[in-house]
Amino acid sequence: MGSFDPVHNAHINLPLDIIGDYELKRIFYVPTGQSPIGKKIIASAIDRIEMLKNATDKYDSLIVDDFECRSNNISYTIDTVKYFEETYPEANLRLLIGEDNFSYFTKWHRYKEILNMVNIIILSRDNAVNYDNIVQIKDLIEENIRLFNHTKSKRIHFSVKQKSNISSTMIRSMVELNQPIDDYVSEDNNRYIKEKGLYK
Repeated sequence: MGSFDPVHNAHINLPLDIIGDYELKRIFYVPTGQSPIGKKIIASAIDRIEMLKNATDKYDSLIVDDFECRSNNISYTIDTVKYFEETYPEANLRLLIGEDNFSYFTKWHRYKEILNMVNIIILSRDNAVNYDNIVQIKDLIEENIRLFNHTKSKRIHFSVKQKSNISSTMIRSMVELNQPIDDYVSEDNNRYIKEKGLYK
């Protein structure tokens, strides 16, 4: 889950790199509809969904779901997790989020309920962050990936296999400055952003 404004190569490559490690069958990309923290989203839902489809099209295990964009309500993660729990009742759900979003996880709406429903995989960035001071989650961090994979919920694991400093903010700034972004987004999306005049 995220704004994917725009989706970039790390959004695709990092999940693909860890899908086997976490015994995942599919990874769903759920672009944010209305941000619960009032984050300004530049591209429309239609454009972000289209770019996600462009980026994931050739991978059978990567699926785009527009659940949050279809809703007129604020996009709370708890509601999205419940949606997937109802849609896939037999699945052991995992929530994949970037380290930048996780840094304020304990301020999320009903975050304890989220932890009671799923395990969380944190995709780490190069800039290491220490979470020992977050008392509410410190005891839930599981370093052993095998133990993590065999529990349904209430566990957090940091994936440090591959890290990236690419960000959507960086890409938007590059587009605004007329700098090439072809190293950071797919060929289809590089073309899409130019043709649509996004982020100008």
